[in-house]
Amino acid sequence: MATPKPIQHLQSTTWGRWIVRIFGSLMVAGAITLHMQWPISPLVALGLTCLSLAAGAMMAVHLRQSGLPADEVRRDELIVFATSLVAILGTQIIVTLLKGDSSPGLVYLSLGPIVAQAMLTSALLGPNIAVIGVTVVSLLLGMSGALAPDMVMASWISGVVGSHAVNPIKQRSDLLRAIGVQTIAHIILVAAVSISVSKPFLEMGWGIMWASVAALVATSVFWLGLAVLERLFGLVSDWSLLELCSPEHPLLRDLTLRAPGTYAHSVAVANLAENAARLVGANPVLVRTMAYFHDIGKTLRPSYFVENQTGDNPHDNMTPALSAQVIRAHVGDGVELANKKRLPKIIVDAIQQHHGTTLITYFYHRALTTATNPDSASMEPFFRYDGPRPQTREIAILHLADQVEAATRTCHGGPEECAQLIRDLIEKSRAEGQLAECDLTFRELSLITDAFINTVNALRHERVEYPELPDPSPPVNQDGDPDEPYVQSSP
Repeated sequence: MATPKPIQHLQSTTWGRWIVRIFGSLMVAGAITLHMQWPISPLVALGLTCLSLAAGAMMAVHLRQSGLPADEVRRDELIVFATSLVAILGTQIIVTLLKGDSSPGLVYLSLGPIVAQAMLTSALLGPNIAVIGVTVVSLLLGMSGALAPDMVMASWISGVVGSHAVNPIKQRSDLLRAIGVQTIAHIILVAAVSISVSKPFLEMGWGIMWASVAALVATSVFWLGLAVLERLFGLVSDWSLLELCSPEHPLLRDLTLRAPGTYAHSVAVANLAENAARLVGANPVLVRTMAYFHDIGKTLRPSYFVENQTGDNPHDNMTPALSAQVIRAHVGDGVELANKKRLPKIIVDAIQQHHGTTLITYFYHRALTTATNPDSASMEPFFRYDGPRPQTREIAILHLADQVEAATRTCHGGPEECAQLIRDLIEKSRAEGQLAECDLTFRELSLITDAFINTVNALRHERVEYPELPDPSPPVNQDGDPDEPYVQSSP
């Protein structure tokens, strides 16, 4: 049965990807030729273009294996082409400016752009993609004559080191560590290259100094470029996520003050979800950040949610349908608050998707029992969240952790009863199709279940009952003076 709309979408997506690859390859090939002697032979230009296109296709194959949606693959390809182009142009400019300069060791400044490319690509797309990008750029610069053979090897090694030095980078000390690792790698590289070509020790010393400067400059470019690329492409690094997790963030501060019960629930969900994410290879920092913000919509009407209620329950005076509408509204309110504060799209998606299309069971059953002519088929849509269902593994983990944390708070049985409750909740979500639009496997679901059980049971351990302590007040003497020791009189 033909379905024209999906086919048209597939064709437009495929053409879009190829336009990105061809345009990016032409830009890279053009940048490489800047260092060559003009006019360039058409065959040489064609060869460089084909090599660039082959490199882009290789990168595209690797990105497609990640399982990301087509639009995200296209975005990642753009990032790779952009960083590669800047690295090639930066290296070309440095080499051109240094041409004819006989100062010893200055050539090692050309390591900077390639290292910056590796660090940026690694922080945004992972070290594997970064290593492929560095390999392609180093080889193309060597083929164009911009880099000598020894510098091709040096730039490749320094780029590989840089791609791993920033992964992970979660705090300021990690940035200093990355600078230190990169500097040590450059010292070893310069020493090895200098010894292999019998350069004088003085020249080797100058080379070490300029290579260290290149490492420092590359890290500075990485720091600035990361903010620019995150804003341009809507990406978010672990560093940015950790900044969002600060209790001083306005949304989290409001959540703490207006809905302290919800904040405590969010922290508990974060602990559950983060442990599970580590086991299945998802991003634990992203999952924790999602958990902190997933219920921020409750700050607008905190007293309507049981974890914040200290007195009367306002739902006692409301119809079940109205109560469900108020409960359901916290998702839309959260999305609106997140957009106002310009939270990253992935966090906004988590707020919108963390309930999926689940049923607000309590008020649905209450409506069935109070209705004069209950019709479950017609009533059910009014008691379901609008969705969509979780689209990523991280949001799916959040979806499950949210349910588990809320349900296990009311579980008064032992560890096995609690474990069975967790298994039933996860199986129910799977059977309802709430996990059908993400790429979690059955094995990963089993690992997530075990992680939830271990974490919940660890938090619900029995506590030691402390005995009553004797009265610490000092004894008094016969005159009632506590300042003097009491001495019992002899009979």
